[in-house]
Amino acid sequence: MMKTDSKGDAQKEKIVRIAREMFATNGFEATTTRKINQEAGIAEGLMYYYFPHGKRQILDTVVYEGVMARLSTAKFSFRNINSSADLEDQLMACFEKIWANFSDEQLYQSFMITIRERPLLSDKQANWLLDTLDALAGQLSDGLINMTGAFHVPAEQAPALAQVLLAIFQKLIYDQLLIKNDRQLDGSLKSALRPQIQLLLSQIEA
Repeated sequence: MMKTDSKGDAQKEKIVRIAREMFATNGFEATTTRKINQEAGIAEGLMYYYFPHGKRQILDTVVYEGVMARLSTAKFSFRNINSSADLEDQLMACFEKIWANFSDEQLYQSFMITIRERPLLSDKQANWLLDTLDALAGQLSDGLINMTGAFHVPAEQAPALAQVLLAIFQKLIYDQLLIKNDRQLDGSLKSALRPQIQLLLSQIEA
């Protein structure tokens, strides 16, 4: 069994945490490696031991860890769906579960950094983000196909329905967090989402 360098892991996590906080507060460009070193209380150059490619590698790590952490909470399982109203309620619950990510300060910071620093990401990283969103849509589609109960979504319609649902979720999240700068999931946000879900599900019933 391999032993892990717990002290080194802790130091690396500390650097990522501090850099993430500084990226979120000051932006990537305004955050220098010297400032990260000073805040972390580490010797000049030690950061490059853990992150040979410097600040950009830390940014990549922040984005990757944040996306993977948010994905880990996005499990779509629909049970006892006997009407479109049942599915509507469970889809609303899915959105609330996704939104709950943003009550976690670290996940909120990594999300905002990913969006604000998007121009700095390489084509490879951008494609990875798109692939991740496609995978999320696939998970939702599978959940719709495999749900239990009397109400069913036709398998051939599930992928498109999942893509549209996620697009709606994304827009509401971006509008609330980026434009309104509000992390609260209030009644107005739910009221904006529910009729859109209802309209989509009415097309399934038709």
